Amino acid sequence: MANETAKLDNNVTLIYKYIPGVKVVSVQTWMKTGSVNETPAESGISHFLEHMVFKGTKKYKPGEIDTVVEGKGGVMNAATSKDYTFYYINIPSYNAEVAFDTISEMVFRASFIPDEIEKEKPVVVQEIKMGKDRPTSGMWEEFSKVMFKDTPYEREIIGTEETVNSFTHDMLADYYNRYYHPDNMTLVVVGDIPYDEVLGLAKKYYSDKRSVKAGERYSKDGVTKIDKPVELSVKKDINQEYGILAYPAVGISQIDIFAMEVLGEILSGGEFSVLNQKFRYDKDLVNSINGGYYGLKHRGTFLFTYNSQIGRGEDIKAEILKTVKDIDQYLTDENIEKAKNRLISQNLFQREKTSSEANDIGYSYTVEQPSYYDNFVENIKKTDKLSIKNAIKTIFKSDYVWVKTMPDGKSE
Repeated sequence: MANETAKLDNNVTLIYKYIPGVKVVSVQTWMKTGSVNETPAESGISHFLEHMVFKGTKKYKPGEIDTVVEGKGGVMNAATSKDYTFYYINIPSYNAEVAFDTISEMVFRASFIPDEIEKEKPVVVQEIKMGKDRPTSGMWEEFSKVMFKDTPYEREIIGTEETVNSFTHDMLADYYNRYYHPDNMTLVVVGDIPYDEVLGLAKKYYSDKRSVKAGERYSKDGVTKIDKPVELSVKKDINQEYGILAYPAVGISQIDIFAMEVLGEILSGGEFSVLNQKFRYDKDLVNSINGGYYGLKHRGTFLFTYNSQIGRGEDIKAEILKTVKDIDQYLTDENIEKAKNRLISQNLFQREKTSSEANDIGYSYTVEQPSYYDNFVENIKKTDKLSIKNAIKTIFKSDYVWVKTMPDGKSE
């Protein structure tokens, strides 16, 4: 069944998909803002807001929203990325109104209680510290600084201890009012609930307006220039090696994303993918390896990630570069057809779940690529060797970035 799409009077976009018989509904609100729209001084504010909207609204005291939702059989969560932020509740259909009520309170009517702001700062700072303890954290930070240089994408989503500790009520309220704006909101509702009821609930709970204009969103498409190989090492207290070898690419709005999906599936899809066969089984170079396109809205990269025993890096790098040089030999009709069939099958299975369906709709429409949801199967079916070669012809002409995490000598 096709989606129903509507614009509310305040410009919130409503997208509805009816799935009969499931007796549950997924209600999600997607915001066209993430860390990409932050200034350096605001770094991490989108993520901090995601925490704060649970800490009190016009209607609910701190902690009450979780209690209300769980008491009605719902599951809720949220996530912040570089390009978007979203909130979701999966709940029995007969309690759907609870989801509309509570999420709308968070995205329209958060309180930003000063005491709660101060309580939350050490929580997020602890998240930052825990993140830095991960074996690959420093590697990914260095990678982003090079691959997305001179764009907001180079900064960490979570921000820094300094920026988080600097947030004030006025900073939060200002960013919230500008970016949690009806112009930036997509309300996605998928499940066993009639459209008339959905539209009525949307108008009841999502009709707020802002007294300010929507904040300016980052919009500079492009590709990072890498004129010569960049090779960096990060030291960690570990006993194996991790690495990223990547090439710059354009963002998802400028590339054939379906060709990229098929190529990624050829390289990394399943136990006997090209990379597993070559790097794990034939040459015994890695413990694990993956390769594929990673796309942000306005920038992208084609990357290979691996972990291995210590000292294998140079051999792995050489073999990845050889794989890239010989990429045409893996674009056989048989490999392409198998990859397409797997992708279509995965997509069909995923769409049996209301939450997965809502996620796909919300993501595709929020990054303004609706065909990624609406026409996924049709576009995968149309993908062929020529479309893949056209999609990658500029990517692998660039030089590469290689960042690896190596032991610092402390591990035994």
